Amino acid sequence: MSSTLAVLVVIAHPDDETMFAGFLHALAHKIRANVDLVCVTNGEGGYRHSAPAEYLYGHLQLSREIIGRQHLPRIRKQELLGSGRILGIRKIFFYDQLDLKYDRDVDVVFADQWNKEEIIQRLEQTIRTGNGNEGYHMMLIMLPSTQSHGHHTASGLIALETIDRLRQKQDPHIKIPTVLGASEFVVNETPTYPSNRLATISSQTPNEFRFDRTWKLSPTSNMSDYQTIVMWTCSEHKSQCGLITETLTLYSRSQEKYFYFSLNEEPARLPRIENLFKQLNEIHQY
Repeated sequence: MSSTLAVLVVIAHPDDETMFAGFLHALAHKIRANVDLVCVTNGEGGYRHSAPAEYLYGHLQLSREIIGRQHLPRIRKQELLGSGRILGIRKIFFYDQLDLKYDRDVDVVFADQWNKEEIIQRLEQTIRTGNGNEGYHMMLIMLPSTQSHGHHTASGLIALETIDRLRQKQDPHIKIPTVLGASEFVVNETPTYPSNRLATISSQTPNEFRFDRTWKLSPTSNMSDYQTIVMWTCSEHKSQCGLITETLTLYSRSQEKYFYFSLNEEPARLPRIENLFKQLNEIHQY
């Protein structure tokens, strides 16, 4: 690429970036990419996990819904900023949509919790101007899944729809990023999401790319790998007291997997993604 690699990440909650932590850290610190992030919700629904951390935040009774919803948006923004400093995130865009409740049904999310059109308009603007005239080369989203939190899937579907709308405008001044979907689960086959064509994984191969969290951070240390970065970022989100346990159990994995969407139409896009992951592999062969 003739310019610095620019990456836009789209997440639902202020802690979802931990699922991308190894790849994001390597992009910013090894590739020297400009990495920006969009957080769709304000994270207020996290009050259910906040009781053990109340003494850290002025003894606010954050686990009481009315108090948690009032204070957690401010607290969780600061936590995400702290995690972002570890990962090397350059800018964070907060869209402040409501985080009302857990629901796997994305239709409920769009009907009762989020203003879908507002998010798409804001995301279009971020894609257009977030990295100045250069635009973004790549967008990382949360892979839509029927097994996932509805907010995670909804954020991914909104990002895909935004890209689809921008393509239809055929505006030569808008740089369309290549979109990869990050799986929050360990998957052993190509994922599917039949209810939305935009979430179709490409039939071109390779359509799956892996980032190895067991790669060492430095040639001078055999102790620290990218699992360390994952834990560092999780520890920034102290108001979410189950996050580290979940990361070590339910979401435990040695590799992060990223999938290439059919939406990425131009043939030249896939070799660029292949080269990026090849470069990361070579960098870490100390």
